[in-house]
Amino acid sequence: MTVPVWVWAVAAAGLAAAIAAEVAAGRRSARSGASGALRSGEGTTRWAIGWVGVYVSLAVLFGLAVGVTAGWVTAGQFYTGYLTEYSLSLDNLFVFSVIMTWFAVPPARQPRILLLGIGLALVMRSALIVAGAAALNRFGWLFYPLGAVLVWTAIALIASGRARPDGQSGRRARLAARLARKVRRSGQPGTTPLVLLAVAIGLADLLFAFDSIPAVFGITTNALLVVACNVFALMGLRQLYALLAGVLGRIVYLNTGLGLICAFIGVKLLLRALHDSGVSWAAEIPAWLSILVVAGVLLVTVLAGVAGGRRTHTAAERAMLERRFAVIDTDGNGVWQREDYRLLTRRLCETFGLAADSPTGHALASAQRALFDAMLSHMDANHDQEISREEFVAGLRRAIKDRAGFEVAVGTAARTLIQVADQDGNGVLDAGEYARLAAVYGAGVDEAEQAFGRLDQDHNGVLDAAELTAAIGQFFASRDPGARGSVAFGRL
Repeated sequence: MTVPVWVWAVAAAGLAAAIAAEVAAGRRSARSGASGALRSGEGTTRWAIGWVGVYVSLAVLFGLAVGVTAGWVTAGQFYTGYLTEYSLSLDNLFVFSVIMTWFAVPPARQPRILLLGIGLALVMRSALIVAGAAALNRFGWLFYPLGAVLVWTAIALIASGRARPDGQSGRRARLAARLARKVRRSGQPGTTPLVLLAVAIGLADLLFAFDSIPAVFGITTNALLVVACNVFALMGLRQLYALLAGVLGRIVYLNTGLGLICAFIGVKLLLRALHDSGVSWAAEIPAWLSILVVAGVLLVTVLAGVAGGRRTHTAAERAMLERRFAVIDTDGNGVWQREDYRLLTRRLCETFGLAADSPTGHALASAQRALFDAMLSHMDANHDQEISREEFVAGLRRAIKDRAGFEVAVGTAARTLIQVADQDGNGVLDAGEYARLAAVYGAGVDEAEQAFGRLDQDHNGVLDAAELTAAIGQFFASRDPGARGSVAFGRL
């Protein structure tokens, strides 16, 4: 059975109304001066949870309408595809975060940019889906390579999850940063930053849709249904960004869970292809079982990851976190306070021959102050305007509430450090320039050389702003003792 036109029309009208209401509510709060409450702390959480609930409810209602009018098998395909698309798009939140940080987007502007960027991505995805559905319906043998690609993707996800929890997401983040640089360089005079950002978000989302879209094709080849799965998932993903961008890295089994979902759908595709070829033992997996498997894997992944994130620090983790604290405790008195970043700023200016009252000196001081303030709001448990070693260690067990503000501060700090240490003016740091920077933080020559090798993730012999931003972000937010960010400032 086919889904009646009126169901599609009502669903489109409902989504349009929800988006219009969300945008209008955001503008009203901005005019009334309440946007600050909505963009930080508990206000952000309540706002995001409310709108995630709205978009999930719309998806549930659409599935029910499909079930009543076109049959529950079709509804089961939609729900399975929706859950699959939602889950496999979670990694895109890391990508959005990198792009927002790279362009230093203020938190208040991020919802509008995500809306425009994802809208652009949906147009491009829809064209890709229509072409893919036509090819699959005409050439049934394409299910074999498609299934093989999904199984290969599953193996890569599971392997990266075991090797390093942020491995796969880190690779996506580096690709996104390179894309952001290309988009910025290709901007024509008169092009507004908003357009550039929307293009970067849209292209990045399309680039990383080549695992999720084939996975949904493993559930249904109905192009309209696949487009619906993508639309409902991506609209909800925008609000999920505000909730989860800062804590996805703490769901330690995320890649494993996503890999299992890819593997299941890849096997489902291969079984379908074999069944259509007349192989008697190849049974088709029913839609209801697909829903149970995908939902069950997602639930177990999240619960296991959250439980793992709440455990106490191991001895290795605590030792590494204490060594990180020693790096930022510039005067060595056992607390990180404002005098530490002021002393660090003076040392950086002296080392690189900058006047403290020069524009670069002012930018450096401002960036260091913003980074300290961001961490103070997160870690200062007793509100004494300084961070003890214990507060620093304990703070890395909690998700950062104002993740958007943290990312802007980290990105700004990374860019100003590169600006200060970049002696040849090419916008990146070579090994020698990084060694001079690391020496200010107390790193020896050998330490800086080893750290540079770990931080240079694309092995091109230089550190760019994206690589240093990612490292500093991990330094202050990841408790993984093996994270590259542990050596962000050179000291091992």
